[in-house]
Amino acid sequence: MKIKPRSNSYLRPGFTLIELLVVITIIGVLASLVISQANKLMADGRKLQVQTVLKDLRLAISSYQVDYNRYPVNPSLLSAASSGEDIPALPTDENTGIVGALTTLTTASGGGSGGGSSGSVSLNPKNIKFIDLPIAKNGKFGLVNAQPPYRLVDLWGTVYYVLLDTNGDLQVANPDLGNSDPKISANAISPPPKMLPLEVGAYSWGQDLKQQTPDDVVSWRSK
Repeated sequence: MKIKPRSNSYLRPGFTLIELLVVITIIGVLASLVISQANKLMADGRKLQVQTVLKDLRLAISSYQVDYNRYPVNPSLLSAASSGEDIPALPTDENTGIVGALTTLTTASGGGSGGGSSGSVSLNPKNIKFIDLPIAKNGKFGLVNAQPPYRLVDLWGTVYYVLLDTNGDLQVANPDLGNSDPKISANAISPPPKMLPLEVGAYSWGQDLKQQTPDDVVSWRSK
C-alpha cells in the first residue's frame, strides 16, 4: 500500500514574528507619509483659497479707486494720513467701510459706524459691485452678521487686513519685517524690503490666529 507524500503546501513555513513586525512597521511608515502629505495638501488648498480672496480684494479696491479716485474707507479713518505716513492696516470689519463699499451692501457713516442712520454717507453711490463674496458658514470664510454692515472673515474666522498707500508714495510698509520666522523677516539670501512697491496689499493671520507668524497668508509673496 502506497502512502501519498504530503503536499508541498503543508511544508511551507509561515511568517516569523520578526517578518510580521517588519511588514507592520513598513505599513505604518507608509501610512504616516500618506497622512502627512494629505494634511499638507489640505493646508495648501486652504491657503490657496485665502490667497484668492486676497487677490480679489486687491483688484476690487484698485477698481474702486479708479472709479471714485479714493479708497473705499470711511473718511474719518483717512484723516490719519495727514501726518505723511500711511494709515495702519485696516481690518475688513463693520467699522472701516471696506466691505460695504465694495459690495454695495451697506452705507458708512463719517464716524465709522457703517450704519444707515441719519447723516450717513454712501461710499459707493453708483452701486457698483466690485467683488462677489459668499455668506460665511459657521462664522468662517465669508460675510458675517445677520444684516449689514458685514464683516469679511477668512477660513479661520478672523478678519483680513488691508494695507493702503494713503500718502501717495506708491509703497506700503512691509509687515514681514516683524515676522517671528527668521526665514521671512531676516532671510540672508532674499531679505524682505522695508517697503513694498504696492498701492494695495492684503493679508490674513492664518490658522494660528496670530499676526506676523510663519503661517500668515499674504498677497505679496507666494509662501
